[in-house]
Amino acid sequence: MTDRQIRCFLALYETLNFSAAARQLFLTQPTLSYQIRTLEEELGTPLFTRTTCRVEPTEAGQLFAAFAQNVRQSYQAFQHALAAGPARREKLVLQVPLTMASRDLVYHDLLMALSQELPDCDLEVRTDTSCTSPEEVLQSGVDALIQILLEPVSDAIDCLPLFDTKCHLLASPGSPLSACGTLTPDQLAGQTICFESCDAVFVSMLRRCMEDIPLRWLMVPDFEKEYVRMLAGKCLFLSPVRSHGYPPEWFHPLSFPFPPAPTCLFTRKDDTRPCLQVLRQLTLAEHRRAVADGRL
Repeated sequence: MTDRQIRCFLALYETLNFSAAARQLFLTQPTLSYQIRTLEEELGTPLFTRTTCRVEPTEAGQLFAAFAQNVRQSYQAFQHALAAGPARREKLVLQVPLTMASRDLVYHDLLMALSQELPDCDLEVRTDTSCTSPEEVLQSGVDALIQILLEPVSDAIDCLPLFDTKCHLLASPGSPLSACGTLTPDQLAGQTICFESCDAVFVSMLRRCMEDIPLRWLMVPDFEKEYVRMLAGKCLFLSPVRSHGYPPEWFHPLSFPFPPAPTCLFTRKDDTRPCLQVLRQLTLAEHRRAVADGRL
């Protein structure tokens, strides 16, 4: 059985006229008759009854028609698939602060939720290393950006506030500041404040607001290197988030002149893909949960 035989059969079945079917296929009537006859011989049963005036499908012809139509539809669907090329999965690129990505489980929870809600979407997470403007970041292949709102953005950018940006200092019971609740910059005079490299951008913003305070800033590979000194009250650890690795009572909020600018989710207003709407909803929900838990 060939594709040509099937096309000839369907043309005759749909027109019930040899002349019309032959014209449709750009064949001569004898050629069409030959194709139908050889198909019937191969199947071992007549597919049409022929008279001088009419052509009618037999019962076997009716059954074969359903098969032939399915073959034609499958073949057409295959042609369309070839023309469209391989299916491409949608990609979503999210950039988050390195500090929070490395310390807070909110981003682990967010990615898990996104993976469940967007199973056909490839998710990529990037961490920022500078305070580039949201406009610049969103023009660099990033679809969504989580960052502090440092200055107004253009009307082309959608800005969704997630939480009020805070800062915490870790003071062990051995520190003279451990009895304090909220700390002020003046109380930090003479202190050594350790911070990890992932917090360098955040610290650079803090230092501009605290230039008149005589204190020492010390960047360390990780807090573990200075942990014994922190326990002895000889230094403080700075953390924009309340990470889960230390007792909650060790975290002291810092009241500083740095404006309480919110951390926001930035996206382009002209990007209306449904996956971004899902991202906005889940990002806001996960951050609200982290705020309720006291982590942010």
